[in-house]
Amino acid sequence: MQFETAQLAMTASSLTVPEVHAHYLNSGGFFDELEVDAYLHGLTPLPREERDCIAQAVNELIDDLLAVGMADHPPRASYSRPPALRAAAATPVPAFRRLVG
Repeated sequence: MQFETAQLAMTASSLTVPEVHAHYLNSGGFFDELEVDAYLHGLTPLPREERDCIAQAVNELIDDLLAVGMADHPPRASYSRPPALRAAAATPVPAFRRLVG
């Protein structure tokens, strides 16, 4: 499950729920800290976009730790889709081209 990889990455990096939640909100997430904490413990589902936003927040915080030498390549949080599919879904240009094509 996706929440398990996020929780594992957080534990390995000593990231806290408040840290991840703050970064998640700054990245466009809108669920409150209690809902994010419940998701990370497998107690409540979240929409795919929100799960990916949490994964992105965890991975960016890990990148920050790696940049200052505070982590030794911990596991990463997984996404619901591979990066290429996430990027394609985020850009309307391919869909527009299919419409006018």
